[in-house]
Amino acid sequence: MSSNTSNTSRKRSADEDTTTQPTIMDAFKKKRPNGNTTTTTTAKPRPQQRSTTASSSKPAAAPDESSPYFSKAETVEQSTNPLTATGTTSTTLQIIESTGDIFSAPINTLLIHACNCQASWAAGIAKAFKQNCPEAFPKYAAYCKKWTPDQLFGTAFLIAPSDDAFSAATTKETADGDDEGFAEADDDDEPGDPATHFVGCLFTSHHYGKRKDSPTKILAATKPAMEDLLRKVQEWNESVDEGKRIKEVRMCKINSGLFNVPWEKTRQVLEGIEVGKSGVEVVKVVSLEE
Repeated sequence: MSSNTSNTSRKRSADEDTTTQPTIMDAFKKKRPNGNTTTTTTAKPRPQQRSTTASSSKPAAAPDESSPYFSKAETVEQSTNPLTATGTTSTTLQIIESTGDIFSAPINTLLIHACNCQASWAAGIAKAFKQNCPEAFPKYAAYCKKWTPDQLFGTAFLIAPSDDAFSAATTKETADGDDEGFAEADDDDEPGDPATHFVGCLFTSHHYGKRKDSPTKILAATKPAMEDLLRKVQEWNESVDEGKRIKEVRMCKINSGLFNVPWEKTRQVLEGIEVGKSGVEVVKVVSLEE
């Protein structure tokens, strides 16, 4: 009897010791790209953009393959500054729709499109960006290879024109009589060389083709990606001289092409974004005529 009691006591003691041992998950830590060690419950870091000129690097945008649109264009009166709007007290992003060639934008214009996280601009509007903004694609591809798709998803990458492009544009505008080098961006300006355009990449899908994310996931990534891009626009404009600042923002009907998300759903997401301190109140959405 005493022997059974002793065995039971030893078994209970062993069980108690086992429950106090730390599990492997208690000790598990994850190394972040910024060098910090955090627990796995920590939110993923936003990839920090590496600069190619001054403090940022940025890709270029292209025309959308959707139909023309003017559904709400009349509700927003654009001021003489293409980044701001008049006649509205809204604190959220204003969308103005028009038709034309997005690549025929004035210099100092930011062109935005939605991208996958696989370093591929092989089809659709992305292919048009690759053809019209050849200097932007290698920067986008290199950036994708620095981060995992999960880290890129829901963020943005801003690609600035090269110093040579800025210099060439400044020389041309000065020769044409503009003492400050860069003309004020408006619809009457001559189209700028695509090399002088900024490109904004919104990472709204992990993959492309049959492996693209669902419309729900793409829409969920659109808002944080656009907010990230607007922050980067603000940081860029605050860090450079007037002649190198972004003066207008245009985009295609993002997500509506090969990602197959209805444009009106994406527009609703964009119009729910708070303007904040970015200085960008108006985005001109340009699509090709049918």
